[in-house]
Amino acid sequence: MSTKSFPWFTHSVIYRTIEVSVKYTTKSPLRIGSEKGKSPTSSVDLQVITMNINGTEVPFIPGSSLKGVFRSSSEFIARSYGIRACMMGEGCKNDYDLDLQRFMKSGDVDSIINTLSKYCLTCKIFGSASYYSHISFSDAYPKNQVPRRGVKTGIAIDRRSGAVKKGALYTVEFVMPGSEFEGSIRFYNLPNYAIGLISTVLNNINLGIIKIGGFKSRGFGTVEVTPKELRGSVLVGSSYESISEKGELLPLDEDDELVKFSNVSEFLEECRRVWINYVRKKHSS
Repeated sequence: MSTKSFPWFTHSVIYRTIEVSVKYTTKSPLRIGSEKGKSPTSSVDLQVITMNINGTEVPFIPGSSLKGVFRSSSEFIARSYGIRACMMGEGCKNDYDLDLQRFMKSGDVDSIINTLSKYCLTCKIFGSASYYSHISFSDAYPKNQVPRRGVKTGIAIDRRSGAVKKGALYTVEFVMPGSEFEGSIRFYNLPNYAIGLISTVLNNINLGIIKIGGFKSRGFGTVEVTPKELRGSVLVGSSYESISEKGELLPLDEDDELVKFSNVSEFLEECRRVWINYVRKKHSS
């Protein structure tokens, strides 16, 4: 089977790898909670997640938290445009994962491709229990200095009665506004319209429509995401070329379009244009 016989979503051929480095700047308090529970030495009930760097507990933004935000937001956006997208991969997982596992064990390549083609767009991008993701998010670490943290007192409410719970006061730790973190988003074989969907999520984060972390209804989680650098490689013939030197990305399937760019911002904007055209094509077909 030739290289061109493998669609982008199969992982069989590396057609392109793209990495966008980004800076996350908190515009309001940011809270991503620790899964370890309350430390016996801390006076705060709900602590932020940290990692120990050179003996100092440093807040960071886990890549898993970012992926969750981008996945749920991508699903919502796709569905709002009438594009089939199951919620957190449950639909495709239930419908196709067992068949995919069976065909992978038997090595039936044609059946594997046929099954994968049935997955919704967001599952093709973010993966499922039996299907590896085409996108990854690195953890984001402080840029220059350890971010300052604050503490807010909250009141717990009984959801049944709507009244204040007995002994309801608790303290919440958060990262202060103005904190900066650096990370990256990596795309593996994603067509330009799929990158455009991710770029749309990024744009909505910057508009304050999508927030990150917990306590969003209490004013937390507004973040600005600034793309800083674009790097990667694309398959041209039988060899790979630098994406920065190429300055363009060819379509990866019949729904995709060529994008040309001179910098990372233009790249993301062009991909958003292709995403809108993709939506229009799907509605007209």
